[in-house]
Amino acid sequence: MNVQMLLSSLAPLGEFLHWHQRLRTIDGWLYDLEAYALFLLAAQGPGLGEIVEIGSYLGRSTAWLAAGSKTAGREKVTAVDHFKGSPEHQAGQQFESKILLEEKSTYHRFLHNLRQAELDDHVSPIVGNSEETAATWSKPVRLLFIDGDHAYQSARRDFESWARFVISTGLICFHDVNVWPGVTQFYQELMQHAAGYREVASVVCTKVVQKQ
Repeated sequence: MNVQMLLSSLAPLGEFLHWHQRLRTIDGWLYDLEAYALFLLAAQGPGLGEIVEIGSYLGRSTAWLAAGSKTAGREKVTAVDHFKGSPEHQAGQQFESKILLEEKSTYHRFLHNLRQAELDDHVSPIVGNSEETAATWSKPVRLLFIDGDHAYQSARRDFESWARFVISTGLICFHDVNVWPGVTQFYQELMQHAAGYREVASVVCTKVVQKQ
């Protein structure tokens, strides 16, 4: 057994533990394994282009994407969100957000979390609607993370608005597949009927698709 090769596996573990310590206080619904998967894709994913996130909430996934990209010396993360929460975050709903109720927006907490993690210099937020933002977008995208409103029509709209910018061999990540019915239905339909996309990884409830 080559001991050096064996112990080399400690490097990525140490990397994960370092960032987990810095980012663990950011609230969100992203499992640690999913978070590190986003880190790796941002750092080492194929192709040249932008990293775009649809749906940022308080910045948990944003921070992991930015950490990976910044560590590798790659591009900033563009975070697109209206910062008014999804339907499930509204008053009286399943995941009612106290921050949203008190501040009417999650944007200031989002910025605070990125500053605390020293990642605000590697994120470019766009406060706005996903579809409207895509209408004025023109840059190639190498990594797209879709985690906005989980309703079927919303997931479909986010994909249709942004997929055309994803480069060949670029990656699209769908969060909460097999958790929320709407995004699950859309993802299953995409895999069954859309040519040119194939699933290349599944990490908890994040599906990673590569554009052919």
